[in-house]
Amino acid sequence: MNVPNNPIFFASRRRFLQSQVAHGAAVLSMAAASGVSSSGARTYAAESVGQWPIAIFEKVFEDLNYQELADALVQVGADGVEATIRPGGHIEPEAAEDEVPKMVAALQQRGKKLLIAATHIASADEPTTEPLLKALKSNGIYYYRMKHYFYDLQKPMLPQLKEFNRQIRDLSQLNRQLGLQGLYQNHSGGSAKQGYVGALGVDVPMLLDGIEPKLFGLAFDTRHLRKDTGSSWQTSVAACKPHIRSIYVKDGIWEGPRGDQYRDVPLDTGFVNQGVFDTMRAGLEPMPLSIHMEWLGYRRFKRDEIQSAIDANRRDTQTLRKWISTS
Repeated sequence: MNVPNNPIFFASRRRFLQSQVAHGAAVLSMAAASGVSSSGARTYAAESVGQWPIAIFEKVFEDLNYQELADALVQVGADGVEATIRPGGHIEPEAAEDEVPKMVAALQQRGKKLLIAATHIASADEPTTEPLLKALKSNGIYYYRMKHYFYDLQKPMLPQLKEFNRQIRDLSQLNRQLGLQGLYQNHSGGSAKQGYVGALGVDVPMLLDGIEPKLFGLAFDTRHLRKDTGSSWQTSVAACKPHIRSIYVKDGIWEGPRGDQYRDVPLDTGFVNQGVFDTMRAGLEPMPLSIHMEWLGYRRFKRDEIQSAIDANRRDTQTLRKWISTS
């Protein structure tokens, strides 16, 4: 019998996770009594590297070994990395138990941290989900980003949202057991047949309805927000604010004769300025920030291109640090 595809296994798995909620709450209470905050995993990263730690999304650096990645982060001036631990990424999920400690050790030697894991996790029932999350926790990594969801635009949207909400609820219960902070990132765009869940902004509260933000929250993306919500971006920020547990920072611009052509640009040269960033983080406790430098291309850079990626990330990091220090 193929257990991971067996519906009885799925139902049993959900019942097991639900039965662990009370146990997880007790574990968190004991952790609080011993000096660990029960407010959730977001406290760990902020305390370990300072206020508003800055990670670099490592897509452009996947061609480097772990030591070279750490050296690149030193040149960039970031606090750590958002590592791609997903199929086709820097670390394959099945290799996480062996490879994550190696990456963490290399980063630590240069005073850097693995702040966020970018994963392809979509549900708690996937066979690689729990082993991967346990590998992250055992190596001091408390934040992970899950895979994005898509709407089927040929079907009613609300029933789809309810199903996605159920899947995240199951992940949240697993996060409670392990002491992790899950993140869902809003994306932009779509097609005539499918669209990103969360791109509207106002659908995020429905996606995360009834879920404790300290267990599963939103990685709020500045560029995707401005690109897909236009002049209503402040309404989307207000709707999403209670769920924000990380801010992803990048910029873009509309151009062309009709103003309908989009282009990625360096931070603070397009429609993402300090005012947008300040509005998003106003009233929030310190949490990891992640710079997604895509204005030179969203791809794995070849080794002879790495210095250009370092320079571009350094430029955006300096801009973000200026925003943090003057807001």
